[in-house]
Amino acid sequence: MGFWSKLVILTLAALAFFYVKVNFFDTPHAKVEKKLVKEEQVVEPVKKEPVQVKKTEVKKVPKTYVTVYFLGMDKNDTGVFKKVQRELPKGESKLKYSLNQLVLGPTPYEKKVGVYSEIPKNVKIMGIVESKNKIIIDVSSNIQTGGGADSLYSRMKQLIKTAIANAPDKPIYLYINGKQAEVLGGEGIMISQPLTENSLDG
Repeated sequence: MGFWSKLVILTLAALAFFYVKVNFFDTPHAKVEKKLVKEEQVVEPVKKEPVQVKKTEVKKVPKTYVTVYFLGMDKNDTGVFKKVQRELPKGESKLKYSLNQLVLGPTPYEKKVGVYSEIPKNVKIMGIVESKNKIIIDVSSNIQTGGGADSLYSRMKQLIKTAIANAPDKPIYLYINGKQAEVLGGEGIMISQPLTENSLDG
């Protein structure tokens, strides 16, 4: 076989080897790329759990009221004690707040529907002292002035009923200008103590 014939055979063999290698065998680089593609395909997207927002429950604090006694007329035009409610501000003493509301008098609406008070203007609650055994309510002396016996009786009854309705379960004593009350006003109404619903009834 001549030189040129051998050269042609070697060239054809080299081409055939190259063709087979490229088409039937992967290069290391190709293997790496396929492996990477396969790994990316098996990775599932991360499922994000829905964020649960806790609703803050707003607890409604029940309102507290005090009872204040004024006066009015019933359907037969007979004088009666009218019980009204006042919302107690947070942190306030029921007894102190109710007595202060008493001396302030009825609201404009209450006046419009016939509620009134016999307690004179400018009456002040001088102090309220609570001990283990009793409660002392000190009122200014002008609670005794003005009006006749019926007016004095009614205003003192307003005070007593309001105090009893809002005080802790302790004996209550009424003082006027720092002294325990025994006789009220020029009418000489006797008052028994500690205060009860019947303190003015002899």
